[in-house]
Amino acid sequence: MKKPLVITLNVLTWTAIFVYMIVVSRYSGRCRSERTCRSVEVRVLDSAERNFISPAMVRAWFETERIPLVGQELSSINTLELEALVRRRGFVKTARVYTSLDGRLHVELTQRKPVMRMSSVEGYDFYVTEDDCILPLQRQCVAYVPVVTGRFRPPFRRGYVGPLDSLAGNEEKKVDKNYSFLVKLINFVKFVDNDAFWKAFVVQINVDDGGSDSAEGPSVEIVPRAGNQIVRLGSLDGYREKLDKLLSFYRNGAAYEGWDRYRYIDLDYKDQIVCIK
Repeated sequence: MKKPLVITLNVLTWTAIFVYMIVVSRYSGRCRSERTCRSVEVRVLDSAERNFISPAMVRAWFETERIPLVGQELSSINTLELEALVRRRGFVKTARVYTSLDGRLHVELTQRKPVMRMSSVEGYDFYVTEDDCILPLQRQCVAYVPVVTGRFRPPFRRGYVGPLDSLAGNEEKKVDKNYSFLVKLINFVKFVDNDAFWKAFVVQINVDDGGSDSAEGPSVEIVPRAGNQIVRLGSLDGYREKLDKLLSFYRNGAAYEGWDRYRYIDLDYKDQIVCIK
């Protein structure tokens, strides 16, 4: 086959494909404009892992905002606005909204994952997610995550919902100090939760800020799942080294005397461990 003929056939083939795509696109657009929304289909893609959001809740959001959907022309539905509305809900991590030629509006979303719950004596009770977002507790679902108790005032008002990093750089010294500690605390909890041994070992974390007149930073204690003892970390600075020191103590010392021999273990001293029977 001669080269000019090959070139001509290629040109005709690609022209036919281009024309076909234009025709199909226009036909699909005309079908979309003529079709109405038959139903709203909501899929929570990670519902097997957590149940903070249900399809009924998503439909209720649209009803609360008085957004008519069923019976409306598909071409009149702004899917981008609906996506933005869904994303504004605290526990929503990702959202995708689209329509199909069969007249259905599809909403697909994933949920944020809590990694810590703070329950302080000052009345704060909230979740912190893996992407450092502050979220309220939910009546319909409880996340089984490490619980932080004690006396500590976070750098935001009660009921705050939103990203933690939006509070960075606050000019108030006390607030900025509390923000820095909360970031360290979250990182510590994430470290514990990602380590198989410490995740099984720690059942509760307690914080004591020492009161408003205290010059020292908050002190942290952990409660082991087994036994009847308290382990004091003190400051969270160098917490990995402190936990390594505790693990070495359990392996080389407590293994012979028993884990329950001491009711209080203090790790907040350099190169030593203080134990109280």
